[in-house]
Amino acid sequence: MINWKTAYKSESYGDKNFGVEVRVAVDRPLNENDDRAMYKIADEIEAAIMAETMRLDPEEQKKKNEEREKLLALFGDRAIFVEEIANGYCSRWCCSQSPWYIVTTPRGRIKVGWRKRVIEISWQCTVGDKAEKVFPAEDVTKVDYAIHAWGYEKAKEYIDRLLQT
Repeated sequence: MINWKTAYKSESYGDKNFGVEVRVAVDRPLNENDDRAMYKIADEIEAAIMAETMRLDPEEQKKKNEEREKLLALFGDRAIFVEEIANGYCSRWCCSQSPWYIVTTPRGRIKVGWRKRVIEISWQCTVGDKAEKVFPAEDVTKVDYAIHAWGYEKAKEYIDRLLQT
């Protein structure tokens, strides 16, 4: 008879329930090094399984498509090419279906995507000056060539201003 041990077990409940259990057969007690290895392995398993779960979920796909349409609508007919990229703020599985976009416009490339409760907009210097110069009166986060917009309406206003300067 093989001596099976539970090396790791975890369950989480919420919008997406998930659990993982890793069992091993080894003729010695498990130690802290084993625990550290199991946490890393369990995180990788969770990330892979849950990212695929999100990708296959029709509701997540619907939300992803709606978000894409709204973000790209900010550019109107000024989008020449759109490239989907990984979420620039969160790389975990929970954000895997909330990608960011690099939109090529006649003025240059603008990156746009949700970052928690704001839309981050960043641009190349060919598009416009630094955020502080282009948006001096805006009381939001501004760093170099990036600004945070509180919602689609403000994001459209910022993009319009960038593309008309």
